Amino acid sequence: MSLNKSIAVIGGGAAGFFSAICAAQLAQQKGFSTDIQIFEASDQVLKKVKISGGGRCNVTHNCFDVKLFCKNYPRGSRELLSPMQRFQASDTVEWFKNAGVQLVAEADGRMFPTTNSSETIIDCFFNLIEKHNIKLNTNCPVKAIEVVSPKKFKLATGNNTPFMADAVLVATGSVAGGYRLAESLGHSITERAPSLFSFIIQDDLIAGLTGLSFKDASLKLTLPSKGKVFKQKGPVLITHWGLSGPAILKLSAWAAREMKQSAYTGTLTINWMGAENSNDVESRLNQLKSENLKSYLKNVYPDNLPKRFWLSLLDKCSIDQDKQWAQISKKEVAQLCNVLVASQLNISGQNRFKDEFVECGGVALREIDFKSMESKVCPGLYFAGEILDVDGITGGFNFQNAWTTGWVAAQHMMGSDSGTE
Repeated sequence: MSLNKSIAVIGGGAAGFFSAICAAQLAQQKGFSTDIQIFEASDQVLKKVKISGGGRCNVTHNCFDVKLFCKNYPRGSRELLSPMQRFQASDTVEWFKNAGVQLVAEADGRMFPTTNSSETIIDCFFNLIEKHNIKLNTNCPVKAIEVVSPKKFKLATGNNTPFMADAVLVATGSVAGGYRLAESLGHSITERAPSLFSFIIQDDLIAGLTGLSFKDASLKLTLPSKGKVFKQKGPVLITHWGLSGPAILKLSAWAAREMKQSAYTGTLTINWMGAENSNDVESRLNQLKSENLKSYLKNVYPDNLPKRFWLSLLDKCSIDQDKQWAQISKKEVAQLCNVLVASQLNISGQNRFKDEFVECGGVALREIDFKSMESKVCPGLYFAGEILDVDGITGGFNFQNAWTTGWVAAQHMMGSDSGTE
């Protein structure tokens, strides 16, 4: 073996483990001798992998068109185009298959291990770091990084044993220590804000309706004094604190910084009927009326609405649910129609969505060469995963960012920068 190369990976999360393993695999292929070590400040590794998808681990998404895939990143979509041309979701599926883990797609595109357990991914990673003699240092924060000479680093670690590295990968996620290290080596950190969160809303219309869901609601978010409107469509879930569900989480991702600047207040306009406009809904209500003149309002309602929601809607509009459809006036039909297609709910705060905890903001993208994931201001320093100002919507996109950027960094750290594996 030749070329004894030492690589320090800071952060024991998805991006750190994946990049360390990919670097070791490449070294084995090329016959290199390497010393690859992962440094994790806490006593736990792969924490997000463990809790993702309710403990099932949403590894990636089965969209294999790179351009379409990259549209799911509110920040970093343009920058990820190049690295994802080299390692995208289909490559992730193949990589895990080669590692003995089969992934399967669900109807919404999310991909999970066939075991439906995140432990499958964790066991896979631990088996591979053992196979490739990658040393894992837990409870071992990197306190400082010193550039000794071009592409030669000295790491001051928590175990008081300095580590000399030819390349350093920072993959610390949204942990403050990672940002501090990046800044110490000349990088700037963009404004950070929570992403992927649900909305705190107190309104009589949804009070007491926890658990009700709507498959295809249309949402419009208007923030005070911002003048910018955000729109989204998809499933919405009523919770005991307000609203959640995929459409809400996507909305929060696209408006993450603006919502933080607005102190998480704003107006959410909801069309509970999805794509149907006011005229469509009014026609449906009038048809219900003409076909059910002697039926009570409480018993006959649009078939895509939960009954409890319909009763709450009648209450909000001060319409007696024991009325017959024959007794309802044009004004009342118009009133029901207006609330169905344009309910205005006041947002009073945000609630972190524990399984999908993501933060926008991080190392400024202009300071990174996305063909290699190498720093433009400190040669030999690399970044991968959420420490970058890159974040995706829910559905496996944030993990794919970790796999892609980690893989590209590994190729370049091992001197394979031709663009092919």
